[in-house]
Amino acid sequence: MAYREETQLVDDFVGCLEAESSPWGPVRVGREFFYQRGKTDIVAANEDGEVLAFEAKLVRWRDALHQAYRNTCFSHFSYIVLPMATALRAQKYHAEFERRGVGICYVADDELVILHQAPKLQPLLPWLCNRATSSLAR
Repeated sequence: MAYREETQLVDDFVGCLEAESSPWGPVRVGREFFYQRGKTDIVAANEDGEVLAFEAKLVRWRDALHQAYRNTCFSHFSYIVLPMATALRAQKYHAEFERRGVGICYVADDELVILHQAPKLQPLLPWLCNRATSSLAR
C-alpha cells in the first residue's frame, strides 16, 4: 500500500500490534508518548513488562533511526516503522541499525514484518521506562 500520510502507516501498524498474531504477543499500545527528549509515535508493553518503542516515517528513515536510537533510553526494544520500499532501502545500511540497537519493521498485506530484529537492551532510564508503561491503557 502506498501511504499518503504517516498517520495511515501508524494506524495500520497499531492494528497489526493489537492483532493476536503480533510478533511480541499480546501488547498494550499507546500513541505519542511525550518525554523531555521528544515524542515517540508508538509505545507498547508486552506481557513480560518489556517496553517497545516505534518511530514511523514515510521516507526520512535516517530521522527515524535517530529518534529510535534516542528511545533506547527508556525502551527494551526500539524500532523504526516504514513503508516496505523505504524499509528495504534502509536495510542496506543494516550496520547503522546494529550499531545503534534499532530494528526495522514494515506493514505488508495487513501483516507486520520485522526486517531487522532489534536487540533487547536495558533502558538507561528505568524511571522513564516505568512512566512509559504506566501511560499505556490497561
